[in-house]
Amino acid sequence: MFQSLKNFFHIKIVMNLYSLRNYFTNNGAVWLRLTGSDLEKMVSKIIDYNRLDLDNKNVLDLGCGTGTMLQYAVENHQCNAFGVDLIRLNIHQAKKKVPSGNFYRGDILLYLNDLNEKFDLVILYGVIGCFTISDQKMIIDKILASLNPGGILWIGANLYEDFNYKFQTYPVPRDFYNVYKESEKFIFDEVKEEKLFGKHKYEPEQTSVMITHQP
Repeated sequence: MFQSLKNFFHIKIVMNLYSLRNYFTNNGAVWLRLTGSDLEKMVSKIIDYNRLDLDNKNVLDLGCGTGTMLQYAVENHQCNAFGVDLIRLNIHQAKKKVPSGNFYRGDILLYLNDLNEKFDLVILYGVIGCFTISDQKMIIDKILASLNPGGILWIGANLYEDFNYKFQTYPVPRDFYNVYKESEKFIFDEVKEEKLFGKHKYEPEQTSVMITHQP
């Protein structure tokens, strides 16, 4: 019950306040301590780290906020942008940043249930922990089924239950990713974000998880 109320407060109130702030400040990040430049740096590092060629490829950002990461990917890698967010103001700003993008305002699970496209990069940064553990598993499985051969799911700001950081609603247990680590269909990689992106502004132990569809 407490987790549900905490999640409701975070999504319906806090995130909307951040979005309103960003509308007036032109900050591209829908988080308190991050900026648009931080998001651009992170998606750039992920693309370089995985040596992704995204030219004319499909990139999906689930929880895209104001579209900062997609804007960077389109302008620097000429990809096709797809974005999903719950907040109307975020989608409004994302459409202005990426006029060529395909944007959907609504629930991530509902979007994935009706998905027809295939993707080469799917971004889940700081979003999946708002869902219950069972829904997180469902979301990941649906995304992996939507990847092109060699496509990557990036789960950013991944947090485990034994971390000290208490603001994530549904951090995952340590064995959560074992099924993907052991599968021959995927290549699993996990790196501390402090190592990947430099000094971090949130939990220093949080990780980026990258799961590649292996043909």
